[in-house]
Amino acid sequence: MAEGVRRRRKLKPVEEAIQFSLEQKDKNGLEGRFISHLKGRGVFSCTDFEKGDFLLEYRGDLISKEESRDDGSLGRLVNDDHINPNSRMKTIRVDGKPHLCLFATRSICPGEEITYDYGDSEWPWRCTVLTPLYCPF
Repeated sequence: MAEGVRRRRKLKPVEEAIQFSLEQKDKNGLEGRFISHLKGRGVFSCTDFEKGDFLLEYRGDLISKEESRDDGSLGRLVNDDHINPNSRMKTIRVDGKPHLCLFATRSICPGEEITYDYGDSEWPWRCTVLTPLYCPF
């Protein structure tokens, strides 16, 4: 390396999440796509991600349950997968406010849908997708 030329240090995943949260931007390497009328849209990788990488923020204003707004960010399009998710939601604090950010739990290849486990609940689509004729809920 030539004298005086420095390489830019790669940000740690949490530092990168903070940066994108402050900028209120989505990271390059992801895109929203229509999947089906049942599932709707989803977020897909356009590049390789490694385990632990910051993927995106579930961004929006803190609002009441009665209000509903879509800010156009990709985070709202990430679908549930309680069997084999490839990311995990973590809460990070930026300027004292909570930000919900997704981090890869394994390597993710281009073309793969980004998913996470929405948690324990009786989500109706889990019945529809897994057992269309019988749902114990």
